[in-house]
Amino acid sequence: MIARRNLPSSPNSISMELKNVLQGLASCSKSRLNYDTDWKPTPQALEEFSKPPPLSVNLSSVSPSRGVRVSLVSRERSSSTLLGDEREIQPKEESEHSDVVSVNSDSSSAETCLKDERLYRSVRNAELLEKELQATFDATDIAIQHYEKEKKHQARERLNSRIEKLREYSKNLLEAKHQYLQQKESERVDEFIKSVQALQLDEKKKSEEARLRQQKLEESHEEQAQRAVRRIKEVEQLRLRVLKHEQLLKKQMMQLEVSFNSVRETASNIQQIFQACKYQSSLSPSMPDILKEVDKVLKVSQNTFDDAHVNQQVTGVNLTIMQECSTLIQSMLQKTKNLVQEVNAKAAKEEAERESKAKEEEEKKAKEKAEKEKVERAAREIQNNQASTSTNQTSSSGSQQKSGLSRELSSCISETAWREYSRLVSYKSEVVKAAEPLNTDKSLKQLKFDLQKAVATPINSISEESILDKIQRLTKFLAGGSLQVGRKQISTAVHPSAEAYCKELIARKLVDQGSQQVSSSLSSAFPIAAVAIGIWSSFPDVGDLILVRFYEECPFLVPFYIPKAAGMSDAEYFASLGYVCSEGQIEQQDKYLKRMTGIVRLYAAIVSSIPPPTTQQSKPHPHGPEKGWTWLARMLNLQPRPDYTATALYEFLAVAGHVLMRQYKKQFGKLLNTLVLEYVPKIEKVTAKEQSGPVSRLKIFLEKCIKDQKIPVPEGYITPQWWRSPRF
Repeated sequence: MIARRNLPSSPNSISMELKNVLQGLASCSKSRLNYDTDWKPTPQALEEFSKPPPLSVNLSSVSPSRGVRVSLVSRERSSSTLLGDEREIQPKEESEHSDVVSVNSDSSSAETCLKDERLYRSVRNAELLEKELQATFDATDIAIQHYEKEKKHQARERLNSRIEKLREYSKNLLEAKHQYLQQKESERVDEFIKSVQALQLDEKKKSEEARLRQQKLEESHEEQAQRAVRRIKEVEQLRLRVLKHEQLLKKQMMQLEVSFNSVRETASNIQQIFQACKYQSSLSPSMPDILKEVDKVLKVSQNTFDDAHVNQQVTGVNLTIMQECSTLIQSMLQKTKNLVQEVNAKAAKEEAERESKAKEEEEKKAKEKAEKEKVERAAREIQNNQASTSTNQTSSSGSQQKSGLSRELSSCISETAWREYSRLVSYKSEVVKAAEPLNTDKSLKQLKFDLQKAVATPINSISEESILDKIQRLTKFLAGGSLQVGRKQISTAVHPSAEAYCKELIARKLVDQGSQQVSSSLSSAFPIAAVAIGIWSSFPDVGDLILVRFYEECPFLVPFYIPKAAGMSDAEYFASLGYVCSEGQIEQQDKYLKRMTGIVRLYAAIVSSIPPPTTQQSKPHPHGPEKGWTWLARMLNLQPRPDYTATALYEFLAVAGHVLMRQYKKQFGKLLNTLVLEYVPKIEKVTAKEQSGPVSRLKIFLEKCIKDQKIPVPEGYITPQWWRSPRF
């Protein structure tokens, strides 16, 4: 045990100890053993050599004292715990040593003397045994133990190093994790702060934008309010100007009417003076001339007054003409009075001479002749009275038929328009009657078909490039020339009714292009209008047929709001207005208005277009802008109707308004103001809300034209430059 406790632990001491052991082994009996130099410390070899050596036989004679047993036990424990911790071995050995000492010390003092020698021997034997055991114990076991200790120590050091590294790594990892979490938290906080700042910035930006929008909205409202105030002022000024103009016009019209009434009364006085003259035979040379001059002056004044009334304006020319007529009629009145006075004086003188002679000759005829003369004079007076009465009745009834319309018709059409409309309808009836054989005679069916083809083919293919060609072909055909139809040469001279039939057919086909083609394409109206004007200029009777066809298809172009007669069915009434009625079914309103739109556009295109150039000397427009002015004046003098009036006015002004504005200038501007301020409200008053589309469109169009002081030229309008292009 003492030797075990004093074993060196350092490598140098171990090497020295090994040297001593080797020297001891060399001196012992085991030195004679052969050692395997190639031996390797395998687990089996180590296990074999790690077994304790067999006990010697001499150990049996050794008394098994307590100290020896303790030493052996300690040896066995040390060998079994050799692989443990060295720090645990030393305390155990010290405790065992203390136990041995305590056992030895417990021997009684009495036995000490007796047993000193025995104890000495036993101790000596134990030491010898120990030495023998140490000598017999293989040095390899010791080396293995030291190796194991060293390896365990190294392993523990590596383990401790790894534990330290692990702890350090764990610590670093925790620190890195902590830093990472702190960084992430910092980044999250920064991101949150940035998002909050972005939200605040966005909110600030939105607030600024809302403020700017509100500011712009307020500025816009203020500007609109100022614009509205200006507009109200402009409208008020316009209303005042229009009112002033109306008052002036009314005053001038009253003056003109007074002058016209004066002329008419003076003319009536002249006729009465002539009629009151007792000596008509003496007036016969001069009276007809004076009456003719009176009629002329009366007609001139009547035309002047009618023009002013239709145009709703009194020009200086009208006033001058009326003054001249008044002056001239007054001079004629004075001339008539002088003539009648001269005739009366001369006739009275001659009568006095005749009476003196008659008295001398008739003195012989007494009371019988006087009575006879009284009877004859009375009979003459009665006859004169009856004749004058019948004459007055006849003239009064004739003038009533000539000058007046019924109250119902006067609200639907003007008097001049009625006369023109009646004339055109009568003329068309004559033309249709003249062309009747082609419609009734079945033997002329092929001729009728050829004539229809000769007329319809050029009209259906009218284009800008072929205007003059179509005009030349149709005018040549109407003049009696021949046209190639298929393989035939067709002419209007082949039958007496052919010319009338073709004229009516041309008029009908041209107007029908309005409802069929122009209603869908405005630009196509102007080539058709140019062809119509070209034929109209050469054949005025065809123009009358074109006009009456317009009136039949669209009565609002007269203008004529046809009233519903008593006993007339709805289908008959709507057919008279231009609706298409088939088997009792009346055309829908939107389709009807679309057809009327095309017809009005074509009529306006004829009014506003320039006559095409021809080889002959240029002729005036057969139905030019002045007719458009007359139509507008007639429309404004009638009460409006829903849908029809607004549609017709809008389409007419959109096509022909630019020409009327260029020709009539300020007067046309006044007419537009009258339309906006007076006539459009009338249309709105008679129009239902669900039918307010046409009147709203008309109102917006008029306001824009008044604001811009111009009316745009419609698409497809043929200008003078177009006629002068190289194609023509």
